Amino acid sequence: MEAIKAGPPGMELYILEDVILPDSLTFFDRPLPYDSAFLREKVSRLLPEARALAKPWAAFAVCAPELSGGDLIRIGGRDFSSGLLVRELGSLPVVFPFLASEGWELARWSEGVGEDLRKAAFAVRYIALHEAHDALERHIGERWEFPGVSAVTPGTLEEWPLSEQRPLFDLMGPAAAVKGMALNGRLMLEPTVSGSGIYFHSPSGFHNCYLCRDDECQLRVHFRRE
Repeated sequence: MEAIKAGPPGMELYILEDVILPDSLTFFDRPLPYDSAFLREKVSRLLPEARALAKPWAAFAVCAPELSGGDLIRIGGRDFSSGLLVRELGSLPVVFPFLASEGWELARWSEGVGEDLRKAAFAVRYIALHEAHDALERHIGERWEFPGVSAVTPGTLEEWPLSEQRPLFDLMGPAAAVKGMALNGRLMLEPTVSGSGIYFHSPSGFHNCYLCRDDECQLRVHFRRE
C-alpha cells in the first residue's frame, strides 16, 4: 500500500486511500454490532452494493514525542496532557497520530437504506472502519518493521480524556480537510463511524478503545469489553 503525501512542509503526514471492503463475511472474524445470524445474512446482501461505492481511508503522521514535564507531552507540535501518553509514549523515538474513517460515501449511503436494514448498514460501516484500521496497522508495521503496534484513543480512559481530541484533530487537520472530516461540538468525529488516536510500537497489540464505557459514541457502545 502506497502512502500519499498530504501534509505541510516539514511534517510527515500521509493518507491511505486504497482501502476496500471484503466481498463477503467469510474471512471477517470480528463480532458485528447487533450480531446474529439474521443480521449477518442482511450484511452479506448489502456488502456488494456498499463495496462498490465505499471509500474508507486512514491517515497518519510520523512524530517524535517530546516530554515537557509532569503529565505533558508534545507530539507533532501539539501539547497533550496525559499520564498515559507520558508513560506509554515518552520513551519512544517515533509515534503515529492517526485518523481512520468509513468515509462520507458509506455514511450517506446508509441514510438511504430501508428501516429494516439500518442495523445491517451500521455493521457494514463498522467493517469499513475496521478495514481502514487494519490497513493502517499493516502499513505502519511493515514500513517500520515493527512486530506489533498498539493504539491509544482519547476519551476511552480517564488518563486521556475526550477533551484531548481537539489537539489531536488539529494536528491531523490537513488530512481531515482533504477528506472532509469534521469534529463536532461534542468532540465526536464526523462521519460518525470514524476513529482517532496514536499508534506506537508495542508487541502487545493493545487498543484502549476496547475498554471504553462512553455511551455517547455510537460505535464503541457496541464493542465495550468484547
